[in-house]
Amino acid sequence: MSKVRSLLFVVGMLALLALLWPLLPPRDPVWARLQRGEPLRVALDPTFPPFETLDEAGQPVGFDVDLAHELGRRLNVTVHFQAIAFDGLADAVIAGKSDMVISAFPLDPRLARDVSFSRPYFEAGLVWVTADEAGPTPETVGHGTVAVEWGSVGDAWAREHSLQVLRCETPAEALMAVAEGDAVAAVVDAVTAGLTLPAGLVIHNPPLVSDPYVILMPRRAEKLASAVNEALAAILADGTWASLAGRYFVALPPLPAANDAVR
Repeated sequence: MSKVRSLLFVVGMLALLALLWPLLPPRDPVWARLQRGEPLRVALDPTFPPFETLDEAGQPVGFDVDLAHELGRRLNVTVHFQAIAFDGLADAVIAGKSDMVISAFPLDPRLARDVSFSRPYFEAGLVWVTADEAGPTPETVGHGTVAVEWGSVGDAWAREHSLQVLRCETPAEALMAVAEGDAVAAVVDAVTAGLTLPAGLVIHNPPLVSDPYVILMPRRAEKLASAVNEALAAILADGTWASLAGRYFVALPPLPAANDAVR
């Protein structure tokens, strides 16, 4: 008799669960909203060209904007941009006011409890630049002079590695020092290298210090995160990333490492 009662109890609970299931909130409320045809709300701080800025009509333009449109196309959703100051971007996602942040946002593990991160889509870290492919490496540069921006992360890195440095006012001047033969190599950030690389110089891979940009999404957006990471992998692999970057950079920065999303 007790077995029958147990069986009836289980059947009753399953029936109740079946009735309540449609009333439960979806596991990924953002994805559910997108499937209803609502727009993907992308937050950005439009003050950081060439990633995001405003054109003469006040519309956002830049690499991140183009990337967001490409993601929207592949996810079959419309994209609505929200201009938010950089310090408020993560909070907008946490509060549910934005669905994601695409705004040259560096990977910050301290936010991992509050948001999820996509796989890296841009590498902005320190790179080694020489006059040609066969140029010296950090290990073989010896007493050769390495150009850096005064007081920069590259300056600190070079000093930590006991390199002989030529300190310049800007990273662009450090690159020019290599082009003019005043230094055998430069240590600069990948964004500056990509934007201002003098003709003939070579950006070496992998970066000396990685500083990847990622997309921020809500913690409870597993389906969205999976779809975004799948789309990003395809964008990086099929030449779309290079095509987008080529609109804004005179030389392509290093491709971001193909590691999994940070959780």
